[in-house]
Amino acid sequence: MKYLRTRITEVLTPAPNYKMLRFAGDEPIPARPGEFVMVRGEWGVHPVLPRAFSLVECGDFGSIIVKPIGEGTELLAGMEVGEVLTVFGPLGKGYDLALPLEDRSRRPVLVAGGVGVAPLLYLTREFHDAGIRSVFIYGGRTEDDLPLSPEIAEVADLVVTTENGARGEQGRVTAPLERLLAEDNHAIVYSCGPDGMLHAVSNVSQAAGVPCQLALEAPMACGMGTCKGCAVMGTDGSYKYVCYDGPVFEAADIFEAAS
Repeated sequence: MKYLRTRITEVLTPAPNYKMLRFAGDEPIPARPGEFVMVRGEWGVHPVLPRAFSLVECGDFGSIIVKPIGEGTELLAGMEVGEVLTVFGPLGKGYDLALPLEDRSRRPVLVAGGVGVAPLLYLTREFHDAGIRSVFIYGGRTEDDLPLSPEIAEVADLVVTTENGARGEQGRVTAPLERLLAEDNHAIVYSCGPDGMLHAVSNVSQAAGVPCQLALEAPMACGMGTCKGCAVMGTDGSYKYVCYDGPVFEAADIFEAAS
């Protein structure tokens, strides 16, 4: 991990109320799918703390998706090409790609909600480059909450759900996930999104006897396990730190199987 001083090279609007910042520095940005970085603009003293973001891509360029929901993310969403972005990372534990790469009968099923698309688009591109076609189930409240869905469709079999039914299947991601796992219980599930969605995805996966890895979302100040602000209780009764022990966990280590 290291601090990198980067400059924004491109600002995109992949969906209403979402921004994607692409940035580059003097050296490549190394990270695996699911790992994250702490980022901060040169906006003065306040807010002091950086914000944690999963990477959509890394290498010569890095990129993050920003949905403005508070002061820090509002400032990030308002940044322009040429502005400086301080990036600290890569941090945390990413997804384990080994099982589908070693056993090609294990089809990856990726399940995303909202900005949880970021690490999963990176992941599905990695599978695509290895010659593996993923199923990507992507849910949002409305059709405006599906940033980067065209990019997903290029590298995976995309299944869309919206709560209002404006695009794809009406309902939540668990309905197509249940159907898919009923047909193929030799799959492996990777997910990122809101906590409630992750809990539901865990329940469906564990009920089907399918391995499931979850990338948790949590507010954090340091990204290194020092501040203890991102603690979650594991199923073994011990505390796990999303920044240090995760953000990617085996579903059974975080959520008890539904009875």
